[in-house]
Amino acid sequence: MRPEPRAEPEGAPGHALQPKARAPRRALAPAAALLALVPACVPAPAAPPGPPRPATPAQAASTLGDGELGEYRSDRFDLRLPLPDARGFRVEDGEGPWLVATHAASSTSLLVRTWREDGRASRAACEARARLWRDLPRPGEGLTAAERRIDVPEGFDTVVVIGVADSPPGAPIDGFAVAFGGSGRRCFAFVAETRAAGPSAEQLVAERLAAVVEISLGGLRLLREIAPAVPREPPP
Repeated sequence: MRPEPRAEPEGAPGHALQPKARAPRRALAPAAALLALVPACVPAPAAPPGPPRPATPAQAASTLGDGELGEYRSDRFDLRLPLPDARGFRVEDGEGPWLVATHAASSTSLLVRTWREDGRASRAACEARARLWRDLPRPGEGLTAAERRIDVPEGFDTVVVIGVADSPPGAPIDGFAVAFGGSGRRCFAFVAETRAAGPSAEQLVAERLAAVVEISLGGLRLLREIAPAVPREPPP
């Protein structure tokens, strides 16, 4: 049995909640439709030397969509973040500038944060600020599979872009989903990255991105209308 999501020590700025229920497969349908282009955009991997091996339990869990659904609450960033296969995620929400959630079994990571701007927080301004702070995936650096406007967090002008990076045949496939949004003077950023190798790499990348976009991004909620004060990072 896998361990519970790692909670922050007592007094830390956030805490993990117990898994609530198994993530239903049908919940992934809208995001899965967005990702229909992913396999078509990725170079075909090299043919395996023999018949495919039966999937092991670890490989099955790495799809994320079959695990128990849980939720992490961050008081520091004033948000609730649903997590597919929550028991497999390690969440770091201490003094760093981002909330970082890592799912080692599927080579998947999430970066999330909210912050306040001095002026109007347009989506473009929020994205520009986030990219000053950190090197984040860019659609122009990969093969974009899908882009759409979403109402997440509620009331924000947010666009999510899902894509895969260029890779030679047989090489591991890297997928990403980036979302930036603004509302009033408040900004939001969500970044998911995953990697898979082997004959099922395309399918695994698509399923993982579908899970985090539909469950984690689609279910993310803010707790208050006014964001708590989080120290800003200086530009590099």
